Amino acid sequence: MTIISTLKRWGVLFAAIAALCGCAALPQAERAATPPARTAASDQIVILIGVDGLRPDAIERYPDAAPHIRALAAKGVRAEGMTPAMPSLTFVNFYAIATGLYAEQTGIVSNWSYSRKLGRVMRRADHGESVWWGGEPIWVTAEKQGVHTGTMFWLGSEAAIEGVRPSHWLPYDGKMSYSDRVKTVLGWLVGPDHPRFLTIYFQGVDHNEHIYGVGTPEERQAVADVDAAIGQLVAGVNKLGLGARTNFILVSDHGFANVPEGHVIYLDDFISFDDVFIPVFMGPDGAGVSAVTHIFVKKGGADDIYEKLAKASGRGHFKVYRREHLPARWRLDNPDRTGDIVVVADEGWLLWGRSLVSSYAGGPPKGMHGYDRNLPDMQATFIAEGPRFRDGLVVEPFDNVEVYGMIADILGIQPAKTEGDLAHVRYFMRPAK
Repeated sequence: MTIISTLKRWGVLFAAIAALCGCAALPQAERAATPPARTAASDQIVILIGVDGLRPDAIERYPDAAPHIRALAAKGVRAEGMTPAMPSLTFVNFYAIATGLYAEQTGIVSNWSYSRKLGRVMRRADHGESVWWGGEPIWVTAEKQGVHTGTMFWLGSEAAIEGVRPSHWLPYDGKMSYSDRVKTVLGWLVGPDHPRFLTIYFQGVDHNEHIYGVGTPEERQAVADVDAAIGQLVAGVNKLGLGARTNFILVSDHGFANVPEGHVIYLDDFISFDDVFIPVFMGPDGAGVSAVTHIFVKKGGADDIYEKLAKASGRGHFKVYRREHLPARWRLDNPDRTGDIVVVADEGWLLWGRSLVSSYAGGPPKGMHGYDRNLPDMQATFIAEGPRFRDGLVVEPFDNVEVYGMIADILGIQPAKTEGDLAHVRYFMRPAK
């Protein structure tokens, strides 16, 4: 279905959606009192909720701000943490969740991926180009097997990957209110031919953590805002009579760490920026500080650049790697997209350049992510509740590439080849009947 046809449906569905979304979220006890779930794969619905930057400990730190998320966690399955792909950045990880593949396979190695083959950086305006997106997202797998899908803002869903699009989709609009996002998703669920896989994305927690840091009133408010939207979503699904068939999977892309004042590493203290191209610093969408940089060597040899950075790294709060020597556990070696050299800051530090003009009016960010994916503060959130998930379990951390396999299993579709293994997570899922 095209964007235009989707928008036309809004007028027809407005009255039904308004009735669904004007209600308060149902109490957890009322949700638990719904009829026994049918668990046949042909009957199941999955709603994948993406909350950018939500740390696993946030709902403990702000219990009064997250009653709906806490209710899902208490009723279903909650992981102590979910390990992101490397780098622990938004684009890398929401697409890893969608495909079950690490960055070395998808080619999404950064929020500012540069392609040697194409000779350009993936700009925000390029997200509709399928050439950037490796792997097969779960909505493509589903659509190819006759299962309708709807994506309310998910990385990769604006492109026709393998020539396939979701039945319903919208280009990302960060100004669209949370409430309108929920109303749109609920609108897609009206009628007998509704999607059985849907996504919805919320960016506010990440935004506030960057500006204000972790443990601030602004972080708490962002958690409260997204929690209210999730309450609206759950209530609307129940009002539609779909609660007994719906599996909610709430994920974040990464954790967050605070950055003390003055913790900035200036890479041009060690190398000349005339000799290199660093997409996050020099890309077409403007420069930005980061915890990780891909360095593409333009002049001279990579050995010289590497040696200069390696010498400085011993006293500079960062680590430097040649592409061929990246830690294998990072799964980051993509021959087209990974830099000749990769620099990763120690947690709580930022990478920048003295010669660059700052785009941060209020100073550098107070919170950052992108650090080593195995660090505790980089762990992401995973909460799942519904007929295919066991009740009241807290489980050990697992890699986010496992989520694709869970969704395929619930929907009863044949998965594409991924780097996950359902055997790692099957123990907290109920079998299909």
